[in-house]
Amino acid sequence: MRLEAVSFVVVDTETTGSRDEDRIIEVGAVRVQGGQIVDRFAQLINPGRSVPSFITRLTGITTAMLVGQPGAARVLPAFLEFLGDGVLVAHNLAFDKKMLTAELRRLGLPWPGNPTLCTLRLARRLLPGLPAKGLDGLIRFFQITVTHRHRALADAEATAQVLLRLLEEARRQYGIETLEALLRFQQQRYPRCKKASPLIRLRETLLPRLPEAPGVYLFRDERGRLLYVGKARNLQARVRQYLTAVEAHPPRLRQLVQEIRQIEWHCTATELEALLEESRLIKRYQPRYNRLQRRYRARPFLRLALQEDPPVLSLTSVLLDDGAEYYGPLAGRRQGRQMLEALQEMFNVPRHNAHLTLAGPCPLAESSACGDACASQETHVAACVRRLLRGQSRQPLMQLEARMEAAARRLAFETAARYRDQIQMVTRLLEKPLLADTSVLECDAVLLVREAPERLACCIVQAGHPIAVQALPFPADHKVIEDAAVWIRQHLPERRPVVYHHAEAEAMQLLMHWMHRHRHRLWIMRRAPDESTDAFYRRVCRGLHRLARNPQNSDNQGASPSGA
Repeated sequence: MRLEAVSFVVVDTETTGSRDEDRIIEVGAVRVQGGQIVDRFAQLINPGRSVPSFITRLTGITTAMLVGQPGAARVLPAFLEFLGDGVLVAHNLAFDKKMLTAELRRLGLPWPGNPTLCTLRLARRLLPGLPAKGLDGLIRFFQITVTHRHRALADAEATAQVLLRLLEEARRQYGIETLEALLRFQQQRYPRCKKASPLIRLRETLLPRLPEAPGVYLFRDERGRLLYVGKARNLQARVRQYLTAVEAHPPRLRQLVQEIRQIEWHCTATELEALLEESRLIKRYQPRYNRLQRRYRARPFLRLALQEDPPVLSLTSVLLDDGAEYYGPLAGRRQGRQMLEALQEMFNVPRHNAHLTLAGPCPLAESSACGDACASQETHVAACVRRLLRGQSRQPLMQLEARMEAAARRLAFETAARYRDQIQMVTRLLEKPLLADTSVLECDAVLLVREAPERLACCIVQAGHPIAVQALPFPADHKVIEDAAVWIRQHLPERRPVVYHHAEAEAMQLLMHWMHRHRHRLWIMRRAPDESTDAFYRRVCRGLHRLARNPQNSDNQGASPSGA
């Protein structure tokens, strides 16, 4: 008989224990035919004794619930009638068969001669690489939703879903199309069962179930140990790259793929969330094959203390709400020292260990190299450095470029190369779009990024740090915009944090990478320094409604505080 014509009756029992003298307290069964559940049977049974406390904790069934329920003498004949001539199926059939046989024996009834099928035996033969083949393990593997685990009907329904998945595997792996072939297969010894390689099993059974969505994936070995954590804009496409064309992978990557036995994934609404979650998981679990991001780096910032006398520019890894301005983050302490050297070169100010003393007038004022604002008055050098760091003046960079060209003409190529590196380093700092015209602790903003043709990512930034992220459908209608406005209002911060540690600096660096990757599809609404939360919210709402009316603006880098 072909499998699609077979009537499978999937049963589960709840009992007072596992011994022969224990009693059944609930029977649940579903009839499966043609690939779907067509009928159900469920009944509590009065066992004539109390329910042990550990069974109550496991199932939720109490002795009081069974008072007034029919006994096995009434329930089991009704169950046998429901079974009819169907194939009896259970997960770990031996247990359920033992308990049902004992109850039938007490009633003087014979065991029915129906064919029997055990989903545990099938799983052992069809999924040899799966470490956990119990019902819980298969529910997780096949991502089956169960509402009331350890109740008979719910477990029978879950087992029925497992059965349908296993029938698909039997058909795909072994070409099994009939009941007779399936019953023979479950009795075969393991060596006679063709064992697909773990790579083939993962490629054929797991890849089709991976979503085409952003998220984080985790590779585990046969003992469940975490090997690698990664993020993806498209989980299915990214994991497929690992599992196909393995011979072309570098040796270390080939070794990783050979050890993979389990793959887990967590979908995220946006790429940015996946980026942040990947960093957090790597630092928490330290997977063996993750070489990068294993610890929080002490990313330095430039600290401009205008309130000190004289003003000082220094390096720091911890940001405080102390009245100073902070610019960065930089890649590391080495780059921080190089940045101080570049600024010292530009402004000709004294350097003391790891800080610059910004005392006196700007030395570039006489040559107007710092711009009109500096040439028109005796401007303090600290103000000139501040304008440069905020991107308000590029004249000092142009002065350094002139020195580089002069050094090249003198054939002083090492000096010219040093100037070139300094120019590139300062330029990279100034080109961070989120921090244009502001210091880190003043940087509150709402970002919109067109991550995908059908999706916008909305990110709320406080002091340069992402504090909330949400995905919006695109194009966004006015209902979506209204919901987004409510969400933004709920998450807009009232005040900036008092202290800023390595974790926040790491998240900020990841945010910068994400913004740079999407720089041509980035829309920024920055909060003005003295703007209230309510005023900023109203301005954000106006900008969102303009975006809804004119969606093509989402592909343009914008918008300044005044432009929103």
